[in-house]
Amino acid sequence: MASDKIGIINSELAQTGNATVAVEDDGSEEWNVCSPAYDVGVDVTVERHDWNFGTNIATLQRVGDSPDDEYDDAYALPNGQLSIVWVRLASGGGIDQPADFKIINDLICLTSSGLRPKCKFLVNPGEQNWPPLFAAVIRLLVRAAIYRGLNEDAAQADKEEKKAEAILNEARTRVDQSSPKRAMFNSRAVMSRRVRRPWVGSPAGWSGTGVPD
Repeated sequence: MASDKIGIINSELAQTGNATVAVEDDGSEEWNVCSPAYDVGVDVTVERHDWNFGTNIATLQRVGDSPDDEYDDAYALPNGQLSIVWVRLASGGGIDQPADFKIINDLICLTSSGLRPKCKFLVNPGEQNWPPLFAAVIRLLVRAAIYRGLNEDAAQADKEEKKAEAILNEARTRVDQSSPKRAMFNSRAVMSRRVRRPWVGSPAGWSGTGVPD
């Protein structure tokens, strides 16, 4: 099964009874409907779940002044990034501090105050290496756009979007199940948050067991 952008789009076009495209950006209605759906679908799906993509840390390169007056500096987004995890300012003494930043027109805007900014970002491993659930969501979102924009079948488009949402929920469930469970810890402080005051504990000499020593 094709796993690059045009391959995914053509696969969904064919499955929905539409003409495929020979090249990207050919100006066809098919491409103009599917390409934005694909791009937005990737961005939104990345943001909505903790996918196990690779991450990288890079020093940012300043490209000029910030277009936003709240910040002084503008830095280029790292190549191949899908999402920015954090931005920090390195003082050179081994201590980094979180940076307040905003992304505007593919620029990371912040005030560096002479410090060296670096960021952690999610790397796109390429469509062929996407997790199966991630790829399934993107295909369904492209299919929904085809039904809505080309086939004029809003009802079916809604169904495809609901399928994509169900897969996202399944992905979240898998992450929750694989996360380590927190040990139960009972204390008077915890109990005091859960019950109305006043709260009376076990009588002295009962050792919290509910029965006398």
